[in-house]
Amino acid sequence: MQIWTHIGLIAVGMAVLAGCDAIRRAPDAERDGLEVAVFEGGYGIGWHRSVAEAFEAETGMPVDLWGDPRLDDKLKPRLLRGDPPDVILAHHLPLWLLIASDAVHPLNDSLQLPAPGSATPWGEAFFPGMLSSFSSEGTVYAVPSAFGAWMGWYDARMFREYGWEVPQTWMEFLELCEAIKAEGIAPLTFQGKYPIYAWWTLGLLLHRSGGTDLINRLNALEPGAFEDPDAVRAARLLQELAQAHFQPGALAMTHTESQLQFVNGRAAMVFCGVWLENEMRASIPPGFDLRPFNVPGVPGGKGNPTAVLGEGTEFLFVPANAAHPEEAAAFCRFMVSPARAASLASEIGVISPLSGATPREAVSPALGSVLDIVENAEGIFALRHRMLLPRWANQVLIPQLGALLEGRVTPEAFCAALERGVQAMVADPDVIIPPAVAYDPAMLGEPIS
Repeated sequence: MQIWTHIGLIAVGMAVLAGCDAIRRAPDAERDGLEVAVFEGGYGIGWHRSVAEAFEAETGMPVDLWGDPRLDDKLKPRLLRGDPPDVILAHHLPLWLLIASDAVHPLNDSLQLPAPGSATPWGEAFFPGMLSSFSSEGTVYAVPSAFGAWMGWYDARMFREYGWEVPQTWMEFLELCEAIKAEGIAPLTFQGKYPIYAWWTLGLLLHRSGGTDLINRLNALEPGAFEDPDAVRAARLLQELAQAHFQPGALAMTHTESQLQFVNGRAAMVFCGVWLENEMRASIPPGFDLRPFNVPGVPGGKGNPTAVLGEGTEFLFVPANAAHPEEAAAFCRFMVSPARAASLASEIGVISPLSGATPREAVSPALGSVLDIVENAEGIFALRHRMLLPRWANQVLIPQLGALLEGRVTPEAFCAALERGVQAMVADPDVIIPPAVAYDPAMLGEPIS
């Protein structure tokens, strides 16, 4: 691989995985069929098992699919020993270090083949930007099995009852918050024990303030980008929103506690990913009419307010020393395909990362409204820092977000801290930083006045 000058990182990558003996051995070529390991989180693994059964029935190749909430910890020693599963869906493995160590199988050949249920090459079927998180110099090493977008959420029934309208501008949004408070209801709740939930709202405000140019500069880790006046303005808007309109006590709530406040009507809105409905399904009361809205444009902002902050999630990859790498790549293509999109939506409430693949009849009204927003968007964008720089995210971003929301730091100090942290990562020879792929401003449209 040519993009990293620090190929000695293989030792670092293996040390990150575990502190045990890194003796490697050949994969188990005699393994009878594929082994697929899946993180068992909020989506469970029932749908994944049904996909494995369908793949086995269609190809005749046995599939042993298993899951565990502590999957990453269980896989680290196996990656070290050199006998990994054939396909992995894990959340917190140091994937870029594995890629730099030539320990991940490229998926480009499979991306050129048609996905089941479509004549379109698999790689061309994804929403824009979905393959960029773990790709470099034209080589793709992992594919998302879900589409994640960040939305504001409200109860349309409550809005109808009080005569409130979905805001189209930031000023309308703030006026709505004041109208909600006048009724004795908290405008917004927040998952305060986990400040990372504010990262995506900040990302939308960064785009709305500074447009595509600022997003591209941030993704390129350009010096000074986080201290740009538009970035400081975005941080100020977020802090002012938290200080004026977050539900009292929200900064001490877990994600489920705050979201319960929302579905129980004690707060009128919440910012969250498209997984919200699935996560709160058992708690949403009858008659609750969950609907999304996009973060509106800000006065004088440079970003088109129809653009959606969206990214791939639930990434699948094939270890380079998998016993059956080609069949494993075929399984990934089978799972993330138009043919599986309907069951993905209807069974676990997930939007496919393939553009236009999720049937309207398979989704709830809430997710159907998300599809409306995405289909009418000028483009989809994301910030790559969280997945690219996990140490920065944990040690700098998360504590600084908490301090910003609580008012313990100024927006200027917040942005300066993020900037120092990013540049420290850039200067660290042990950090993997592939080139950024810039967004085309034409794709994201011009600002709407």
